[in-house]
Amino acid sequence: MAQSPYIIESLQRGLQVLSLFNRETYSLSLTEIKEAAYLNKTTAFRIISTLENAGYLERDPETKRYRPGLKVLQLGFTAVSSLEFRDIARPYLRQLSQDVGETVSLSVLDGLDVVYVDRVRNQQIVGIVLGIGSRIPAQCSSMGKALLAYLPPEELVQRLDRPWSPCTPYSIANRLDYEANLVQVRQQGYALNDEELENGLRAVAAPIWDNHNQVVAAINITGSVRTISRERMVNELAPKVVATAVQISQALGYEGV
Repeated sequence: MAQSPYIIESLQRGLQVLSLFNRETYSLSLTEIKEAAYLNKTTAFRIISTLENAGYLERDPETKRYRPGLKVLQLGFTAVSSLEFRDIARPYLRQLSQDVGETVSLSVLDGLDVVYVDRVRNQQIVGIVLGIGSRIPAQCSSMGKALLAYLPPEELVQRLDRPWSPCTPYSIANRLDYEANLVQVRQQGYALNDEELENGLRAVAAPIWDNHNQVVAAINITGSVRTISRERMVNELAPKVVATAVQISQALGYEGV
């Protein structure tokens, strides 16, 4: 079948290179990329250099191997679970989950959705079953609030410029109230969700910053209203999720704390 005249071959090859990375293959050498993508050395080097310059690939100065860069997170790829970013964050997620006895999640923002990058579950299954790559409306989630709150004002307006659709009777009812809530999130450094996504489910989230002082992800603690009271969310869980988010941010090179 003839290739469409609208295909940009160089872009197609660049995406092909990015698709080589997965959970089992989180780093590759130039030779491995060249062979796996069926490219000659010159073409492979040009594509890799372009992706590296744009922040989508990183080169380890010691091993000379390439791995996906944090810029890939902003695309909201489901495959983001294979990135080193997830490997950096996971020990902190496990420790936080163990400390509070609740489910802890890591996510990124993709359009109007929150995409789950990693999840450490407690023993109790509560509410909707979510895994890596699952999407939920950012508007109705604590992590969505933590991510939306730090967008540039113009971008936030564009993302919220749509019909308002609450997820539960407890969801914030209109856009003006929601924007006011995001102001509060920025002031206090964390976001609360009190049955706004699903009845019987509470959560508290905090943003994760990278070495460019940009919010690139969020983490949250989620649990049943039976184990997480409003008071516990604010007095115990909020400080813990903020502290863990700071630790992950610092591991990513953030120096603003």
